[in-house]
Amino acid sequence: MPRLADRRARIELLRAAEAAFTERGLAAARVEDITERAGVSKGAFYLHFQSKDDCFKQIVETFIARLADCVEPPPIVFEAERASVNEYFKRVLAHDLEVLEFCWQNRALLRMMLAGGGGTPYAYLIDEFAQRVARQVEGRVRYAIDIGLYRRDLEPSVIAALISGAFDRLVRKLIDAPSRPDIAAWAAQVLQLFTHGLLAPEVRAVADLSVMEAPPRSARQTADPPPASASSSERRRSKAKAT
Repeated sequence: MPRLADRRARIELLRAAEAAFTERGLAAARVEDITERAGVSKGAFYLHFQSKDDCFKQIVETFIARLADCVEPPPIVFEAERASVNEYFKRVLAHDLEVLEFCWQNRALLRMMLAGGGGTPYAYLIDEFAQRVARQVEGRVRYAIDIGLYRRDLEPSVIAALISGAFDRLVRKLIDAPSRPDIAAWAAQVLQLFTHGLLAPEVRAVADLSVMEAPPRSARQTADPPPASASSSERRRSKAKAT
């Protein structure tokens, strides 16, 4: 009778594999490194994954899905028509900060994917994701122009390229930082720089740029959450502890 896959063992293998890959790179990490960390046999590994590459691909796909959930906020965040200008920018800043925090917390895996370190062939997934984000940003810029929030002389595709490109470089700088930077201050500075040039004159006249300032350090989350391969229930428990 064939052995049945054990969900708990699979989770432990994914967690162990993520640690092994980020420490040693895809090429150098061995299946034995993963199974020793997870406390299971090689047979158990191949019960869940066809190969080491298959295991890494599942980690990457899970990470991309989580990043997509983080980048794509609930619609209310960007519904400026139902909020004051200042409340709108508070929401945008909170969203940007959440995305940057996620990237920092998963910096080792993200760094390996972006740099192609250790022979990983999945950097193209990040490029595809970046293109999708640029299209989303362009849609939001068009919406902001339509409702009179942004200047009407702007070309949405150009602004979207500038915003998404700037965040791409910011994330790369963030994940290469030797120690944790002031992420909230970074997010606030980027928002202030972009919105100062994008806002329609009548909106700029009533906008309070102080709402885009970083919150006090004591109010910021500093604890790292579970790794990208952690289950959704584990992530919810971690978030509850942080709050």
